[in-house]
Amino acid sequence: MRYSILFSAMCLALVWPSTSKAAENTSTTRDIAFPTVASAIKFTDDFSSPRAGHSHIGNDLIGPKMTPLYAAVDGYVSYLIVPQATWGYQITLRDADDWTYHYIHINNDTPGTDDGKGGTKHAYAEGLERGSRVTKGQLIGWMGDSGNAEAITSHLHFEIHQPDGTPMNPYLSLMAAKGSTPTTPTEPPALPTSGGTTDDAINQDKDIVNVFSNNCLSGTLIKSTASSAVYYCGADGRRYAFPNDKVYFTWFKDFKNVVTVSSEKLASAPIGGLVTYKPGSRMVKLQTMNAVYHIEKNGLLRWVSSPSIAAAMYGADWAKKVDDLNDAFFTSYKIGEPMQ
Repeated sequence: MRYSILFSAMCLALVWPSTSKAAENTSTTRDIAFPTVASAIKFTDDFSSPRAGHSHIGNDLIGPKMTPLYAAVDGYVSYLIVPQATWGYQITLRDADDWTYHYIHINNDTPGTDDGKGGTKHAYAEGLERGSRVTKGQLIGWMGDSGNAEAITSHLHFEIHQPDGTPMNPYLSLMAAKGSTPTTPTEPPALPTSGGTTDDAINQDKDIVNVFSNNCLSGTLIKSTASSAVYYCGADGRRYAFPNDKVYFTWFKDFKNVVTVSSEKLASAPIGGLVTYKPGSRMVKLQTMNAVYHIEKNGLLRWVSSPSIAAAMYGADWAKKVDDLNDAFFTSYKIGEPMQ
């Protein structure tokens, strides 16, 4: 019910860029790739729904911030907003038949925040600019709540325009790309229970580059029916193993979002490496050495050279915040400059 209220508010509040052509609720279907991670989003046929002073000329695909956005077609970037407009960051793709595909409210936040300071680095895929050629399914950006979606919720406003500029209802094309039978529900369908969490923190910590992959949903936690080992699904389609509970609990407070999958499904995602401790959460020392290390981004270890420095960083009880790091896991870390 809370989601339905939020969605209703969105239908009343959003103001989109104006168009000189009238919206056309046509049944034409374009052969497209689904423009984001289908299993992570909710959407309905809200084309022509009332908005403030006009009708909606696209479909709103509601999902977690930083969900990857993919090129719906082969073509090129005909429009890319820099700096951010009042309706947020936007990408428009044009295909060989001069149809255009519009992505609006692309992310403008630093990952894990709602600060509006993410800039183009966290909006558009690296190297993407006006005139760039794209292939169907290619990563082009990340979902967000930029512009006049800031007070609503993270989502992709997706439009398809005919060559003459007339907006066409994208719903049938989206449903065909998703592989489902079109329906017109009275409220958004429930998210799949197998979605798990969509936490991007480890992707950011390890600088995992987004690629188009069906191996596993980026940011989810999975395990197989045959083992208790838990893995994090990276944005590169690989799985990253938590070496023990101590590391896991620096990132997550419980196991409720861990999804159990078949051994075959787990094996379809290649191993990417180990998850290292969350930066600043604990200090570590090797079992065969006495040196204590502070942990920074991507497993960078910095020797804490004195008890006073440790106390300044972690409090008077700092010694209780030191974990033994098994020598076997040491190769997943790097040594940086000492803390002085």
